[in-house]
Amino acid sequence: MSRTSETIEEIINEVIFKPTPSVEVVGDRIARKLLERHPYTEKVNVKLEGKIIVQAKDDQQRTIQKAYDISSLVKVKKSISGEIDFNYYIGASAVGMTVCPCAKEMSQEYAESVIKNRQDLKISDDTVKKLLNILPFSSHNQRSIGTIMVQIKDLNNHKIDVLDIIDIIEDSMSGKIQSVLKRPDEAKLVRSAHLKPLFAEDVIREMARNFINRRFPNLEEHFKVVFKVLSMESIHNHNVYSELKTTIGELKNRIKF
Repeated sequence: MSRTSETIEEIINEVIFKPTPSVEVVGDRIARKLLERHPYTEKVNVKLEGKIIVQAKDDQQRTIQKAYDISSLVKVKKSISGEIDFNYYIGASAVGMTVCPCAKEMSQEYAESVIKNRQDLKISDDTVKKLLNILPFSSHNQRSIGTIMVQIKDLNNHKIDVLDIIDIIEDSMSGKIQSVLKRPDEAKLVRSAHLKPLFAEDVIREMARNFINRRFPNLEEHFKVVFKVLSMESIHNHNVYSELKTTIGELKNRIKF
């Protein structure tokens, strides 16, 4: 126990004085030190979780700060012959806005019935259809947490930046949320999000498609990747969860560039 605790503290102290390019490198250092101090061990798992603060630009090109959850898992196995196998899992989570397609469709249907039943309005069916495609319609929306976790084997050749993962998650939602919004920005966000209504499972598909289209270099086809979405429903007393566990190869076979 004491050797494990000392190892973690030692690596953390090293990071303070020696900058580290990524959280997975910190996990790798801890894992290798543990193997040195516990030569009899067969397995080592090191999991790191925390928040990163990122500077970004809002719609008005003002500099803002956003916080995101990131995680790293290092799994090490040592065979009886002494061969050591390293696997790294890099992940990040981001919050976005999702809009329910079903409720939006019902709002459109209701509006259509109101227009057609009004005796004082003489509007052709073609014009009604055009109006329904132009005008924004209400739906319930919610905050949704998206998560992507991807496996790599080589910290030097298999480059995955958590900021790229965060971009993929945010781009896969109906809209990008912000802590502070002026009234015009708020209206713009709501309108644009309602133009891209998505169920939780739709967000999973969007994340998977955007991940493959990003074309990360040197990712081998057997590497595992997990996509998760937790939708905190606004009109229900339950939340919605969706998940996809697959490999890079399976995704490439399903998704055409």
